[in-house]
Order: sequence, then structure tokens, then C-alpha cells
Amino acid sequence: MIQTLTKRSGELCLAALFVSGLSGFILAFQYDPSTPFVSTVSIDALLPFGRFLRSLHFWSSQSFFLLLIWHAYKNIPETDRIGKTSKGILYWMVLTSTLFFGVYALFSGYILRFDQTGQDAARIAEHLFLTIPGIGNAIDRFLLALADEGVNRVYVVHIFFTFVLWLLGTWYHLGRTILRADVLFITFSLTILFSSLVPAPLDPKDITMDLVKGPWFFLGIQELLRYLPPFWAGVVFPGVSIISFGALCIRRAKKVAAFILISWLISYMLLTVIAILR
Repeated sequence: MIQTLTKRSGELCLAALFVSGLSGFILAFQYDPSTPFVSTVSIDALLPFGRFLRSLHFWSSQSFFLLLIWHAYKNIPETDRIGKTSKGILYWMVLTSTLFFGVYALFSGYILRFDQTGQDAARIAEHLFLTIPGIGNAIDRFLLALADEGVNRVYVVHIFFTFVLWLLGTWYHLGRTILRADVLFITFSLTILFSSLVPAPLDPKDITMDLVKGPWFFLGIQELLRYLPPFWAGVVFPGVSIISFGALCIRRAKKVAAFILISWLISYMLLTVIAILR
């Protein structure tokens, strides 16, 4: 069964996104972006099965992101074949863009709970966006706009990016791969079991700490900000990973892109470990 599931990484990824979207849809009726932290606490405390539903949404979203990375990794050996046709290159660009949308959808989920981790992550992200020459203000207005709108813009973008992820996933797989009932059942069962045992994190608001660590996938950037200017650490450095991954399907650039991507991954893992141990 494990071998069968390994071959169905795309289905598992799509199934996790389905669980995340379904649980998020239920939570959306109870979430008020005008009072994000109070709303999140109320969901946990007052809504029947609210804490479980929030945990289900949190862990299925984490699973989707990890499965998406696994799915992307599994398809790297196919880049020589994929890069031979314009349609194949288009599919690879879709996968690359899915990684970008997936990162921000997951990151915005941390902001929406607006606990201490969410607040600090939002402030860091807004500062990074504003360092982008020329278009920084426009990007901030589109993705965050915290000063003017609180988390209202983040909430809208979070829903929109989740919808885009679903479109990209179904567009790629529709007609080529069927989401089988057994894969969906296994994904539901595992995420329900894990969510029942491990609640989604929620930090106290306005706590006094020497260091508040951001989301696990953001720790490398948070650590790199200690050594490099914000634009290079928070914009250029993560952008290199997306660009180099997208370039893997270009035959003339594949070796260079692979070297850059491997170097980036090693560097980011080391930075993450340093941040965890700090």
C-alpha cells in the first residue's frame, strides 16, 4: 500500500488540499477578520468541535504543503521529457507557480489567527514587501495592507490563493488522474486522527519573549535577516529557489539550475537548524 501511495503523490496532495478547503470553508462561517485573535479563540472555546476543526484545517494545510514539495521532487527526474514540448513546459510552470501560491496560502494562514507568531510574521512580511524597489507598495497593498485593513486583505487573498491552488491542481490532473476514494479516505483518516491528538498551535497575544519564532518554513529567512539586508534575505533569496526550480525544465539551464537549487536547499536547511537551536 505504501508503494501504491508513493506513486500517487499528486492524488495525496490534492486530497490534502480538499480536506483543508472543506475544513476552512466550515471555519469561515465562524471567523471574523475584524477581530482575528478573539475570533480564533472563540472558535476553539465556543464552537462545537471548533478546536478539532481548526486543527484539521491547520494540519491538512501543512500536509498539503509537504506533499506538494514531495510531488515536485518526484517529478524532477521527468524534466528532460517534460522540457521537450511547450505543453510540458507549461505544466512545469504550473507546478512552479503552485509552489509559490502554496507558500503564501500557508503563510497567510498563520497571519489570520493573529496570535503572537501571526502578528510578528505579518510585520516581517510587510517590511520585506516594502523593500522591493518600485513595486513594493503595490505588492503590500495587494497581499497585506495591514495598516489600513487589518487582516481583511490577508483573509481575502488567503481564500483567493486557495481557490487558485485548487484550480491549478484540478486543471493539471483533470482528465489525467482521478482522485480515488481510497486515497481520499486515507488522507481524511490520517488528518482526523492527527488533529484529534495534536491541537493546532495558538500563542498568547502580546507575550513578552526575547525571541518569537515564526512559522517553521519561515525560520530560515528569519535567521538570514540577521546577516543580510531585508531585500536580499527576504525577497531575492527565496525567489532564487522558485526561479531555479522553474528553470529545471530548460535543457540548457538544467545543470546550473540544479546546482543552485541544491545549494539553496542545503543553505536553507542549515539556517533553519540554527534558528531552531537559537
